Amino acid sequence: MDALTPLINGLNLHAKLVYSGGVCGRWLMDHNSETAVWFHLVSKGQGYVHSPSWAAPLALDVGDLILFLPHAARHYLSYSSENLPNDANDTQMTPWLEGEAGFVCGEIQLATPKSLLWQALPAEIVIRQNQAGTILTRLIELVIGEASKPRFGSESVIERLCDSLFVLVIRYCIEENLVREGVFAAMQDKRLAKALTLIHEQPWQAWTLNTLCAQAGVSKSVLSEKFSALIGHSPIEYLTLWRLQIAAHWLLEPDMTVERVAERSGYESIPAFSKAFKRHIGVAPGSFRRV
Repeated sequence: MDALTPLINGLNLHAKLVYSGGVCGRWLMDHNSETAVWFHLVSKGQGYVHSPSWAAPLALDVGDLILFLPHAARHYLSYSSENLPNDANDTQMTPWLEGEAGFVCGEIQLATPKSLLWQALPAEIVIRQNQAGTILTRLIELVIGEASKPRFGSESVIERLCDSLFVLVIRYCIEENLVREGVFAAMQDKRLAKALTLIHEQPWQAWTLNTLCAQAGVSKSVLSEKFSALIGHSPIEYLTLWRLQIAAHWLLEPDMTVERVAERSGYESIPAFSKAFKRHIGVAPGSFRRV
């Protein structure tokens, strides 16, 4: 298994469809979040992104996909490159066929949006239809096809397709060298990829630097130096961070208590878990659950 698959599976990331349909009039979309990845796929017509990240409004056409991570600058989507409405009061949401433009919009909640894992990705990711490549293009076409002709279960189908869309976007960033540091960049180094796969796939294994290096087939000095240079942590430090990221997602589940998460995370006591969680995540587990 590759290093990316167990990372995505371990965090149990899922897309939530927020809107799929048409828009008319002087429409405006204000989809900014400090905790979620927002994605917008143009399924019909055209739209414009107003953001300080670009010198001029960015035009989006059919088949174009744009994602905004929590560290993106405040932005808006609008019907016009010249006019930005003050609010969304004039926005007319319509069935896809009746819209002047059409969008599939959704979000993916991140338990730890300020972690180095997500901060290493570009704040805004734009993939044009002609840049997507064969697999991503086919998936985009499936999403647009399902959105343009709603049938029984269409929303569920679109959400599941968008789960895959997010994975392909991360792969796109890795393969196009849009990430130069962090875990996603480290995955490109074959000497680190094996170690990362082991950590992501078996996070509760009692790894030591020796056992990790033995199974990854790399020396301790190389693994430590590479981890430090690309990820900013030692292999064992990263293992701890990875375990706590999984724990953070568990804490967001409504039926999970701090006690259960501490036990599932392999900590012998709640105080030990709370201390580690607060040190690495920044807040105590109980406070994290209430946020």
